[in-house]
Parts: sequence; C-alpha cells; structure tokens
Amino acid sequence: MGSDGLDEQKGAGRTVPRVVLVLGTLACLAALALVAWGFALGLRPSRDVQAPSGEQVATVCEASLADEPGVDISLTMVGDVLMHEGVYTTGIQSDGSYNYDHLFANVAPQLVGQDIKVLNQETPLGGDVAPLSGYPCFNGPQEVGDAEARVGFNVILKASNHAMDSGYPALSSELRFWSQRHPDVAVIGAADPDSGQAPDGVRIFRKDGFSVALLNYTYSLNGIPDPKGSVSMLEEGHVRSTMAYAREHADMVVVFPHWGTEYQTEPTQEQRRWEKVFADCGADVIIGAHPHVLEPVETFQTARGIRGVCFFSLGNFVSTQEDGNRQVGGLARVVLHKDADGACRVASYELRPLVTHRGRGTSMTTYLLSDYTDDLAASAGSICTPEWVRDYVASVLGNGYDREACALRVEL
Repeated sequence: MGSDGLDEQKGAGRTVPRVVLVLGTLACLAALALVAWGFALGLRPSRDVQAPSGEQVATVCEASLADEPGVDISLTMVGDVLMHEGVYTTGIQSDGSYNYDHLFANVAPQLVGQDIKVLNQETPLGGDVAPLSGYPCFNGPQEVGDAEARVGFNVILKASNHAMDSGYPALSSELRFWSQRHPDVAVIGAADPDSGQAPDGVRIFRKDGFSVALLNYTYSLNGIPDPKGSVSMLEEGHVRSTMAYAREHADMVVVFPHWGTEYQTEPTQEQRRWEKVFADCGADVIIGAHPHVLEPVETFQTARGIRGVCFFSLGNFVSTQEDGNRQVGGLARVVLHKDADGACRVASYELRPLVTHRGRGTSMTTYLLSDYTDDLAASAGSICTPEWVRDYVASVLGNGYDREACALRVEL
C-alpha cells in the first residue's frame, strides 16, 4: 500500500516542491493498530530560500499511541563503500553480468528489525554511462546498489568528496537508477543535475507519530566544479538553513557529515568546530564518514539540553586499501525514543567493529569482528587477526569498549 506523491507548498513567496516517499508495507490485522512508515523529502529551489512555515505529508494511516508508553526508532549505519577495481571485479559473473551480494551477506542479520538502515555509498555508481574505474576517479556498476537494496539498506548517502568523480552523467545516472529501480530507498546529499533542483532535501522518517530528520553534507568535491549545485556542501549558511528546517519539521535530527582528515584516528579541530555547529543547530546524532579509519565516539550536549552522540568516523565498510586500520570499520546503532508525553531522547548507542576480508573473488566480504577468525585472516594474508583488531579498536574507542564482546554499548 505504498504511495508516491508530489506536494506543492508556498514558502517565502516561492513554490517549494515536496516529494513524499512512503517506505515499507502495512499489515492490517483485526487486533492490531495500523502503522505508518514514511520518508518526506523537502526540496527547495535555492540554498538561501526561507524554509516553508508548514508541511503537508501524505499519510497512509495513523497508529494510535493511547496505550503505548512511547515509540522507538532504531538506526543502523555502516561506513565507506569504496568501489576500487579490486572490489568491483569480484562481482563479475561467468556470463559477464555483475552481482555483489557477497559484500554485504555477513551484515545482513544486523539490519533485520531496524527502522533506518544507512550506508555511505562514497563512490559513484554511474554504470555504463562512463567506463568502470577505481581510484582516483571512481565509477562503479549499479548492481552494487541492487545488492545494497536487497540486503535491506534504505538510506544511501551521496554527499562525498567523490560524488563528482565521473561528472554529471554518472551522478544523474545513479540517481535515476535509485529512483526507478529502488524507489523505496532514500538517497540524500545530492540531487539529479538534470532536475534543476538543489540538494537541500531533508528526509524525514516517520513511525507512529515519531519523526526523525536525516541530512548529509560533504566538505569537498576534490576540486571538481559543481556549477549546478547538485551536491550538498558543508557550508555554514547552507547547514544552518537546512537544519533549521529539519528542527522545525521533525522531532529529532540526525546529521551525516563527510568530514575530517583521511587515515587520522582522532577528530580534527575542524570536525570539533562542526560538531558544535551541528549541536547548536539542533542535531541529536552525528555519524561521520571520510577518514577511512575508525575515530572515537563521544557524547555532547544538544541545543535542547539532552545528551547527543557523535560517531566521528565509521571507517571503511569495503575497499582494497591495504593498511590494517583501513580494513577495520564500524557498524553504528542508535535507538531514539519518544515518550508518550512527547519528550525525545537518545536512548542508547552502540558500535560494533567490522573487518574487511580481502579474499579472492566472492570471498571478499565484510565480517563483524566477533565473527572473524584467525583462519580467515590467514587465508587473506592479512595482519588483521582478531587479536590485532581488538587491540587497535580499543586504542581508538578507549575504556568504554568491551574487547571480549567486541562492542561499545552505552545506555543514556
């Protein structure tokens, strides 16, 4: 019973298009309340236009919360998917087609039952509009996206320093791929350059009267011009205006910045500055990407006085980068809670380390550290033995990390 719609709204004297994407299906049973799930996308014609004062969202049905103590929304995210040549060649089938299910198979159980499932698709999936290529100017097969959707990811981040690697044709091709092949997957951080729309959209996930806004920005495009303004940039005026809109139209706000310095395991002063900007603008959760290594997880005071959480970097999910710390990433999990009286908070957060297994062919995949073995490490000729990874992750995450459980878990 999904539906797509385009609402036209007036804001600051301009017509503001709003795309509403409804995710999920509804099961209507005689003894159960109906549940509505959805994403709403706010698009504005320019970066300095005033946010509209109201919002109309297509609703399939509303669930009653009269007998409920509150509502939880769970969010899970993994880090950078870098389609180096050594990664995309593992999906070539005997008939010349592509399949990448093997890359995501071992994290599939971690997505079951989660509401918001996020992946940082750092490199373009332009498909055949440009030659396939790895570093430094990437272009990957769109079958990677098919595998991501099949395993359950429903939010794809596109604001990255590699977003323009293969130009507007690849960016436009990838965004059309997502909208046509996987319309239930929300892509944030970029807009189709052929659409004439700015990437100022705020995705809003809704569940049982609880709404969470999602935003994505990048610090750079590696010097490649973007005259159409198709990629959401980490520029303060843009950030403040879009976050103000998100704060007004959602209960809680999650920001996904592409920031920091590559291969550095400590946040930079610039990351710290942006963390404060995001907090001042109303962010409740910050989950970063780009450094290609794990960085610490810390709490901060939000604008409304509750404790928020910042994952500075989740590192790589899959790549062929050789250094051991670049083969270690993280799976972040956050539970957001809205009380029956409307009060919202971060209920808990967790980070579970991941290891890229650089095996041959379809044995290339990513494991939870808790599932990784000495035999697997030996078969890939990797320095990333379970013991080495435990020590490394503990050095990054500090005393809160449980080496035996292979997890950092905190309830707030």
